Amino acid sequence: MEGPAGLLIALGLAGSYPLLTGNAGRMARVGFVLAMIGAVIPALLDLAVREVVPPLLAPLFGVGLLLLAVANRANSSLTRFSLLVLAGLGGALLSSFLWALLVRPDLTDRIDGYRIYGVVANVVFGLGWVVFGVSLAWKQRAARRQRQATTA
Repeated sequence: MEGPAGLLIALGLAGSYPLLTGNAGRMARVGFVLAMIGAVIPALLDLAVREVVPPLLAPLFGVGLLLLAVANRANSSLTRFSLLVLAGLGGALLSSFLWALLVRPDLTDRIDGYRIYGVVANVVFGLGWVVFGVSLAWKQRAARRQRQATTA
């Protein structure tokens, strides 16, 4: 989620704005704005200082993703699986942030708990975005096939 990866996520979210907020209402738009703030500001700070800044906006990003998932429940443009992945991404961010705040470092591992936090906040989170993107591509492909079948 650091630096260029955060900007790529934000770019993907920006490109998916109509899909994520189209018929979902105000809650989806608020969630989108929160997610964008939570993705863009830390990524720009990472690039500006050329180091990884603390993930202080991770809760904002997580809440934004959860709001997007909840707001799109009745929206037919996202599959149920895509909504579960969005909610999982938000949950992963929130849980990893809480883990970093609440668990004493001496109880976790030699590198102050970063191993566990890093796996959830970076590896699981990154793989979640890949799965989300694949689910959107799969939905578009299925819709394209259905259109071709109805026109043929």
